[in-house]
Amino acid sequence: MPTAVAVRQSPTSAPPKKPGARAPRPAPVGREIPTERLRDVLPPRITPTASGIAIWHATLFSTPASEHSRLFIQRVFETAHVAGMEIDAQQGVARLAFGHATSPAEAVRHLRAALARPVESTGANPDLELSAGLFLQPFEDHPIRISRAGAYLTTWTIEFQGADSVRLSHPVLKRRRDVAYRLEEELTAVQGVRDFSASVYASSITIRLHRRRIDVPRLLRHLEHCWPRLIHGLEGPPPTTRLIASFTLLTGAFVGQYFIPALTPFVLAGMIAYASTNVYTALTQLLRGRIGLPMLYTGTITFTTISGMPFAAAFMATWMQLWPRWTRKLLVSSQRRLFAGHRQRATWARRLDAGGRLAEVVIDHIRPGDIIIVRDGEIIPVDGVVEAGLAAVDEEVLTGRAGALDKAPGDAVYAATQIRTGRIAVRVELIGVETLAGYIGENLPHGPIDRLPTSAEAETIATRMVWPALALSAGNLLLGGPMQPSQSTIRPDYATAPRFSAQLAALHDLSDALRRGIVFRDPAALCRLPATDIYVFDDSPALLRRNVAVGAVIAGRLSVTRVLSYVASAFPAFQNERARALMQESLRRRAPLLAISQRTRHAGSISYVDADGDQIEIATPAFVQARRIRIPASIQARLTTLQQARVWAGGAADADPVLRPLWAIRNGAIVGVVTFERSGEAEAAETIAVLRARNPRATFVHISRHSRTNAQELAARIGIETVYAGLNPTGKADVLRSLGRRTMWIGDGSLPESRTCMEAAGISISVGGAATLPLDGAQVVLLQGGVRGLVPLRRMGRHHRALIKEGYRTVFAANLFCVAGAFFGGFNTLAVAIVSNLGTGYVYARHRSLLNDLIARMEARMGSTSVDTAEEPDPQDAADFADAHVTEASEDYIEHDLDAATTQDQPI
Repeated sequence: MPTAVAVRQSPTSAPPKKPGARAPRPAPVGREIPTERLRDVLPPRITPTASGIAIWHATLFSTPASEHSRLFIQRVFETAHVAGMEIDAQQGVARLAFGHATSPAEAVRHLRAALARPVESTGANPDLELSAGLFLQPFEDHPIRISRAGAYLTTWTIEFQGADSVRLSHPVLKRRRDVAYRLEEELTAVQGVRDFSASVYASSITIRLHRRRIDVPRLLRHLEHCWPRLIHGLEGPPPTTRLIASFTLLTGAFVGQYFIPALTPFVLAGMIAYASTNVYTALTQLLRGRIGLPMLYTGTITFTTISGMPFAAAFMATWMQLWPRWTRKLLVSSQRRLFAGHRQRATWARRLDAGGRLAEVVIDHIRPGDIIIVRDGEIIPVDGVVEAGLAAVDEEVLTGRAGALDKAPGDAVYAATQIRTGRIAVRVELIGVETLAGYIGENLPHGPIDRLPTSAEAETIATRMVWPALALSAGNLLLGGPMQPSQSTIRPDYATAPRFSAQLAALHDLSDALRRGIVFRDPAALCRLPATDIYVFDDSPALLRRNVAVGAVIAGRLSVTRVLSYVASAFPAFQNERARALMQESLRRRAPLLAISQRTRHAGSISYVDADGDQIEIATPAFVQARRIRIPASIQARLTTLQQARVWAGGAADADPVLRPLWAIRNGAIVGVVTFERSGEAEAAETIAVLRARNPRATFVHISRHSRTNAQELAARIGIETVYAGLNPTGKADVLRSLGRRTMWIGDGSLPESRTCMEAAGISISVGGAATLPLDGAQVVLLQGGVRGLVPLRRMGRHHRALIKEGYRTVFAANLFCVAGAFFGGFNTLAVAIVSNLGTGYVYARHRSLLNDLIARMEARMGSTSVDTAEEPDPQDAADFADAHVTEASEDYIEHDLDAATTQDQPI
């Protein structure tokens, strides 16, 4: 075979016929060559290169994505002697590079053996698995480069690889900002990717990795599967044409106005061309009897042309291009970090086969019913049910519930949640976008937030300032005043800051809501929340739900008070429902909290050392059962008298984890147990009391399908006076319409009969919980199920409105100062432009600071692998109920706040 390497023939000539060899049958032009052996389609020309060989064949390599080409690539890389391969589809050639220590003759001999094996001519071929995921579509005139990445093949080139970083390059990235943007969005959704930076000029991207969660070969294999989305995916960033034009005009205006006056006429001509779209729009609006922002911009260019001093206008035009771009960049970068917990997906998992062996597989190969193993510190990649093991799982990133929950066999677990400690085997039920986290991540915004009334409101308010500005400018000219105040009066920018303020404020509050387990399926509801003060509660289990309370405290040789102190001391105050119940019971029984040290969270237990030096463990039933700790007969006897306690002690699979008992273990021996039940005050009663205290003008209504007697009894128990009973869905909707548009409907949005009520209400809020989120039609969904989320929800709406008003105050104060300065302080147009943009810059910096603070808090929680840092107060509990009696400031809203447009907003 070595002599065959030196044979050179024309690409169209047939290979030399050997004695006794069967000539291959010619194939019709344009069709795949039918074959039984891959060597039947071997190219007629093979030439040596500096690092290997070049194989010429137009049919085989002009369509690199064909099955024959993939099979050829598969067989070529089966030999360890081939280090890389480059396919030039235009020339129909593949260049193979051998390893440095490889003999060409030996490499060709192994290639011949690999290519000579029989293959299937039709149907799926299992031999194609290695090359099946490769992106082999020719792109423009770029060759396709293939190399090894561990056990995989990739078209990416590894330029540098460090301990926790890698720099990759690909020719498709060359000057393709849209592809680089989609690549960054894709990397945002990959678990284990910490940071990245792409360069379209160097055709490369630098990535920092969390090595425990993903390595370079797994990352490259994932990126190969992403190429269709990278080429034809999300809309890329806006073009830079107008930005470049504005900078060009700014430079020319500066030089022409201050150094080379002869250049000014050309700059003015460029300014007129730059503003031609605004002039055309202004004339169109004027013919329709309307005057808007384009008219203000037309007046600006008119004064600029008359005065012959274009620098101020070019300065303003440049900043009006920069602010939207900086805003969009801030939106995208913040969303990538704020939504990382919901968007990130695992690229691999450990699957347990029938023989009990573990194998790492690509996540795309996982199917419902498979068993996967997840260990401490890892993110659960699927929605499923625990089959075996015990783990403390942190679900705060998904549902907003603080504190790790102990998961035992039979418990449900969700993708995107983290195992703080322990190890479990999970039976897969849902994968990818079908999981709860996947559904939320798919519906989170990428870039500007649509259907936002405050964005449309920004355009309306800015338009209202056109008439006063034009009238003041024209009046000054008619009265014979100097032209400079008239020119400066129409220079301030009233639109840019309110536009991006609405977007950035909405991003902050939507992300904060998501952190607390509240999902806004319609962002318009965030803007309308402050204008709604009629709470209409529909029939739902949430109204019957009671707070968690301590059911019984059973002690052995110790006192009941001592056992309660042991258990209550293990939890931070107000961390969650169970911690609050323990605190209340401790106060009632006067059980003191102990001074503890060395507190540690384990799977199924919390351990610490008390002041006497005793080792205390507060454990779940599953932990006691797994450790086979003996339950004293006296405690067991008392437990058997409690029907619920028997269920809890057995760790029933369908029991609420919050209601499972906690065993107190001292120095390895059980000394007591505390049980829990939902027998406290109605959760809705506490929530309504807080809402009423904060907003005395609020009205609470209960609409029910039940009889008046039953409905009134429930309403009285939770603090509602107005009741409409015996209603069908249509009747409930009629009641909502009669109450006006200031209503918040609160019920189970996943029920079909709730549709009419949600359409009739100003805002629809679902208490259906996380399990039915994909089926829920409400604008807002409380993932924790109960009504406690109504308290932070109300505050988010008011916070959003406060941020918007703060931005308006800043912008209007700066711009009105500019107008006053133009008439009384001698401000020229450049001074006005600078002061106006300073006001805009302050608003931008304020929103960026708020977003960075929120990101820092969320990333500190997500990035921590310490269990103790997860034991913080629940954001829905402590923060929002601590100041329960703070009365909201009186604020008037009009019906327009509820009926503002929610169509596609003006682009930022």
